[in-house]
Amino acid sequence: MTRISTPRAILAVLALAAGLAAFAPAAFAQGDAKPLPALAQTPRDSLTRALAAGELTEAQYALERAESLFHPVRVAARYGAVSRAHPRDATVIMRDLAIRVRFLSGTDRNRALSLLARPTDGGSDPQGDGYTTGEATPVCGAHVCVHYVTTTGDGVNATDASGNGVPDYVDQAIDVFENGVWTGEVTTRGYRAPKSDIESTNHGVSAADATGAKFDVYLAELGDKGFYGYCTTDDPNVTTNNGYQFLDASAYCVVDNDFVGFPRTPLEDLEVTAAHEFFHAVQFAYDAFEDQWFMESTATWMEDEIYDAVNDNVQYLVSGPLKKPNIPLDKGGSCCHVYGDWIFFRYLSETYNAGIIKSAWTKADGSPGGPDNYSIQAVAKTLSTHGGFRKNFANFGWTNRVSQVPGAYEEGPANQYPQSPLTASAMTLSHSSPSKSKSLTLNHQTNGYLEFKRGSGLSSTAKVTVSLNLPATSTGAAASVLVYNTDHSVSPFTLGITSAGDGSFKIPFGSSVAKVDVVLTNASTRYGSCFVHQTPYACSGAPRDDGMAYKVTAHV
Repeated sequence: MTRISTPRAILAVLALAAGLAAFAPAAFAQGDAKPLPALAQTPRDSLTRALAAGELTEAQYALERAESLFHPVRVAARYGAVSRAHPRDATVIMRDLAIRVRFLSGTDRNRALSLLARPTDGGSDPQGDGYTTGEATPVCGAHVCVHYVTTTGDGVNATDASGNGVPDYVDQAIDVFENGVWTGEVTTRGYRAPKSDIESTNHGVSAADATGAKFDVYLAELGDKGFYGYCTTDDPNVTTNNGYQFLDASAYCVVDNDFVGFPRTPLEDLEVTAAHEFFHAVQFAYDAFEDQWFMESTATWMEDEIYDAVNDNVQYLVSGPLKKPNIPLDKGGSCCHVYGDWIFFRYLSETYNAGIIKSAWTKADGSPGGPDNYSIQAVAKTLSTHGGFRKNFANFGWTNRVSQVPGAYEEGPANQYPQSPLTASAMTLSHSSPSKSKSLTLNHQTNGYLEFKRGSGLSSTAKVTVSLNLPATSTGAAASVLVYNTDHSVSPFTLGITSAGDGSFKIPFGSSVAKVDVVLTNASTRYGSCFVHQTPYACSGAPRDDGMAYKVTAHV
C-alpha cells in the first residue's frame, strides 16, 4: 500500500519558492436587498422548458416543481413529462417555493400554501398530502416533538416492545432527533438552534409542548414518493413578507414513517436523514436564502459528523470533486455533485477542526445584524486566517490525488475514497525522450492532474525541471507537485509561482523516484453579475475566470 511519508494532520507542505497569497472574492454590498437565490438545478424536462420559454414565472415554476414531488401525474397532465427529483432534493425545492409564495396569487397561492402545510393541517391541506386521521399524542423531549399517526398509510408500526404506550419507531425517532442530532449539532457543536416557529399559524402546539416552542418533526409515508425526508418552512415572515429583510426562517421536518425498503437498516436511514435534514433547519436559522451547493454539501458533511459509522454519504463521492475534479466546487445540480462536495468540508474539518464549518455559516448569517456573505464568500473569508482559499483549495487538490493513501483522509483507505483521475494520459520521460509538454484549460474551483513517469536511461541522480506558464495568481492559479518514491511514500510540494503565473522548478527524478504528478489549480472565486443571472454557481453569478489556459513542460 502506498503511504504518505507523514500523516496529513502534521504534514508541512514544503514550498519551493514564495508562499501562496490569499485570494478573496468580490464583496456583496451590505445594505442592498438580497435577491432570491437560483432555483434548484433539475434535469431538463417540460417544466424547465416552460420556464425558459416564459410560459411560467419563477414562482409558478417553483410551485409546479414542488407539486411534482408529491403529485407528478398532476403536473405531467398540465405540462408533459417531468423528471423525478433526487431523493435528497426535496428540501431545496420546497425552499424555492416558500421564498417565492409572495409572488403568487389566487389559486396558485393557495396551492403553494397547501404544499407547505404540515401533515396535521387537515382542512388547510386540500392537496391531501397530510394526515387523514387524527394524530396521536406527540412525544416530546427537551427540544423536539415528534408527531405521528398509527393508522392509514402514514401510520407507524404500532409495536411497543418497551410497553411505554409509544410505538418503538416513535421512541427511536425522538431519541435520534433529541439525543442524536439536536445534541450533536446544537449542544455539542454550537450551531444555532432552529428558529422558533411560534409565528406560524400551526406551530405544533400540544399538551406536551404548551408553548409551541419546540422543534416539530412529523412521521409520514414518503418512501412511496421516492424520498427520505425534507424540512421546509411555513414562516409567515418568509411566505408573506414583501420586504426581503427576513432571510432567516423557522422550519419543521417530515421524515419517512418506517424507512422500509431503503438501502440501509431503518435506524441507519433515519439517523443520517435526521442529521442531514435537521441541519437544513439549522441553516434556515442562519440564512434560508443560501446557495444550494453550500446548503447540501455541508448537510451531507454533517451526516458523517453525527453518525460516523453509517457512511451513507460515501456514495456521493463519485459525483463530487474526488472523481470529477473538472466540475466547479460551487456548481449546483440536481444529482449529485453538490452532495459529493461534502469532501471539501471533510478536508477542511480534518485539516483544521470541525468548527471551521460553523465559522463559515456564521459568516453566511443572513439574520438581522449578520454579515450575510454568500456561500463561497463566507468560506473564503473563513479561510483568510488559514492561508486563504487559494492555498487550501490547491492543497485539497493534491490530497484528492492521493485520497486512498493512509494519512490523506481519515477514512479514505477503509472506505476506498475514489482517487482524482489524471486529466491526460501519463507521459514517460527517458534518455531518448527527455521533454514533454501539455496544455489544458481549467474552470474556476477545479483541479487538473498531469503525470510524468521515469523511463529508461536516466541518471540515478536525475532531476526534472517543471516549467509552468499559468494564468496570473489573481485569477486563482496555483500548482503543486507530488513525488511518488519507489519506497511507496509520496512527498507533496507547493510550487511558488510568480504573480504572473510562471515558474521553473527542479524536482527529484532519480532512481528513488517512480513518477511525478503536477497538480494544477484554478481557485478563482471571482464572479460577475452576482444575484442577476440564474446560474448554478455561487451567488447565481457568472464566473470570471473559466476556460483559463495552463501549460506545463517537463524536461529531464
